[in-house]
Amino acid sequence: MTLKNIIISSAVLVAGFFTINATIYKGGPKDNLDKRTFNVFITEVKDGVAAKKGVADEMEFKAGKGMFSQFLFDKYEHKYLKYEITKDSVFMDEQNNEIKWIEAEISTTDKDDQTTLLKLKVEEYEISGEIKITKKDKLKKKYEFTGKEKPKKK
Repeated sequence: MTLKNIIISSAVLVAGFFTINATIYKGGPKDNLDKRTFNVFITEVKDGVAAKKGVADEMEFKAGKGMFSQFLFDKYEHKYLKYEITKDSVFMDEQNNEIKWIEAEISTTDKDDQTTLLKLKVEEYEISGEIKITKKDKLKKKYEFTGKEKPKKK
């Protein structure tokens, strides 16, 4: 066997290994928000006081696409918004149970120079956060939301 045959054989084995590995892990979650959907209740906040009326919505997370909210699509024409996980950790509660904690942010500016900033926290199956809509660094709208993860169908 020549050196050329050894190199070609090694390259084929390595390529096969990566192909098999990618096939096995392709369907798994890419981060701890991927493939999760939350039922949320969104309320507008004016002068520090939440409105009495709110809107029910779903926030759907997909690692490759981003986060989708029908509320943000209807009001501001945002489709999937790329999110960035800023904190992903585990802590112990009073009963020594492990609690998963995730913080994420979304920031996007549309064609009208209007910026949407969304900050959220997920503690196990509960989500909360705020949405700020600004234009030229001036706050136009502020919303708060809370909710729970939607149970997955089996």
